[in-house]
Amino acid sequence: QQLVTIGETMVSFVPQSNEPLRYGTTLKMCIAGAESNTAVGIQKLGGTASFITRLGDDCFGQYILRMIRAEGVDTAHIKFDPEHPTGIMFKEPLPNQETAVHYYRLDSAASHMTPDDIPEDSIKSAEIFHFSGITPILGKSCRDTIYSAIETAKSGKTAISFDPNIRKKLWKDQDFTALMKELASMSDYVLLGLEEAAVLYGTKEISRIISNVFSSSSVKFLAVKNGSAGAWVCDSDHTFFIPPVDCRCIEPTGAGDAFNAGFLSGILKSKPLEICGTIAAVCGSKATETPGDIESLITERELNDILNH
Repeated sequence: QQLVTIGETMVSFVPQSNEPLRYGTTLKMCIAGAESNTAVGIQKLGGTASFITRLGDDCFGQYILRMIRAEGVDTAHIKFDPEHPTGIMFKEPLPNQETAVHYYRLDSAASHMTPDDIPEDSIKSAEIFHFSGITPILGKSCRDTIYSAIETAKSGKTAISFDPNIRKKLWKDQDFTALMKELASMSDYVLLGLEEAAVLYGTKEISRIISNVFSSSSVKFLAVKNGSAGAWVCDSDHTFFIPPVDCRCIEPTGAGDAFNAGFLSGILKSKPLEICGTIAAVCGSKATETPGDIESLITERELNDILNH
């Protein structure tokens, strides 16, 4: 596979009407997970991706496996855990506010991943190993698993891609800033939001973010995402501003993962950095057009249609 990624995928219950959950609105079952979103995005854009996780040995785990496999992602390294459940979450649209997310993932199967779950050959033979900052904060065993995967990737000359994907709700009362900065410094590609850059590096000024990220680290490419205001993509010598792409935004959750898929897809196809950024912007914007995380990830053909007007 060109891209291998590891993380937690949950069943996401999405309201079918725009009202608070306390009124008993009808819910639709979808899947949600930063890393599996990116894997599906890569697959739809004509690449090949493999996803590593643990799922509960329950109906929700079976549903997630079926959904990811149906998108063509390699699921050979997904394990079922008979002791712990699949994580679930509920989305709640709130008037004039960002969608609220309620997690029920404590002690989930994925939070019990261990370094033994890492398929070394699969990571060593991939072009890119991608992960987010969510997985290493799920618990010590997950943190050990990520470090083991990074070590394996480095021993196999596989490029490492990292999105901090900061979720303060998961951080609770702990500060994982130092961990996120360390993981970023070990990566080849860092893909983060402007707000996340402010948390990690204390600034929203793009030139200062660039000097922080590229100093004393192995980073080759940096992407800074700023939602509907556009994005920047950089290497150590060049910075390109990528303007936003028009879309009918319904729900922005998952847009960053789609952006990552577009950017990494461009890298896998050896596109110039600015073009990688443009592909990422298109993918990110179009992902906001449905309430689910993977339902509006675009295909290679759709991307080409958009790029060629």
